[in-house]
Amino acid sequence: MSRTSPFFIPQKEVNLIDDMNEELIDEIVGQSVDIYKVSIDNTEENLYGESTTKYYEIGFRVNCLIMFNEPEVLNEEWGADTNATIEMYFQRNNLASGSLNFFPEMGDIVDWNDFYWEIGSVTEPQLVAGHPGYKHSIKAMAGRARLSSLQIEGRTR
Repeated sequence: MSRTSPFFIPQKEVNLIDDMNEELIDEIVGQSVDIYKVSIDNTEENLYGESTTKYYEIGFRVNCLIMFNEPEVLNEEWGADTNATIEMYFQRNNLASGSLNFFPEMGDIVDWNDFYWEIGSVTEPQLVAGHPGYKHSIKAMAGRARLSSLQIEGRTR
């Protein structure tokens, strides 16, 4: 007879890990981002499911851990351009609970550190005890987005 959960990791231990990490992210670290989801109702797509103009819903704040990668300068034909990326780590149970009910997706826009970032990839790299039933975190990688390509009202800086 096979088990569907790890033998040495009871659900109470997983709940303890989740509670401790939620308190760490929300109360101690205190990092957050504003997320803008693509408005499917307002964005028109062509025959191939693509759109030249995207519209976004009203943003909402989400707590997470953020790792800012060092910017790199690209020397191209038309001059220098600065490119930067961030990694955001969300706690899975925290996103699914309460009124948030949010999952990061490719194409979502993130407002952090006075810049807009577009999520390019989303993975779930961390499993408690390596068990797929105990998914713990979500990692989203985002690159800087140009303000001119977004349908978001500009801010004064």
